[in-house]
Amino acid sequence: MKKSIINFSGRNNGNCNDIAEYIKEVLNADIDILDFCGTKITPCGNCNYECLDTADGCLIDDGIAGAYAALINTDIIYFVVPNYINYPCANFWIFNERKQGVFGRKPDLERHYLQIKKKFVVVSNTEKENFRQIFKSHIKGDVDILFMATRDFAKGGVRGGLMEDAQAKAKIKEFIGK
Repeated sequence: MKKSIINFSGRNNGNCNDIAEYIKEVLNADIDILDFCGTKITPCGNCNYECLDTADGCLIDDGIAGAYAALINTDIIYFVVPNYINYPCANFWIFNERKQGVFGRKPDLERHYLQIKKKFVVVSNTEKENFRQIFKSHIKGDVDILFMATRDFAKGGVRGGLMEDAQAKAKIKEFIGK
């Protein structure tokens, strides 16, 4: 079973990075981690809607199309998403909006992507319903989300340390089924 992890955080030393690495460690398998830290991605715009007119889709060459292409060949995807002011971070929004350009003229491929099992881990001390609604665009059926609030583990927010807590690790293990 092929598995992938997407870490949407722009920080390379925070809780999301630690969670992605911990999931990989627990699953004890050769897993690709798509890490947005240090990756320059481009939001939709400044184009002539080529994604809607050509079979090739979006012409922006920043790795998003390649990321989706790799994800299509997985059996399960773990999304690790930080909460920035009650919504997912900008990296997630760009990934989300660029989905149209990748699948715009490939409805069969999009249907396949939507059928792939996905689990979402959100590092968040606040709003949950926004995430449930937003993630629905990536999956058919129920959205499987684990909210990891740093305050529940007496950890100091965005600066990391969440995976130093045994209870936090146990929640991640339970969520991924290990």
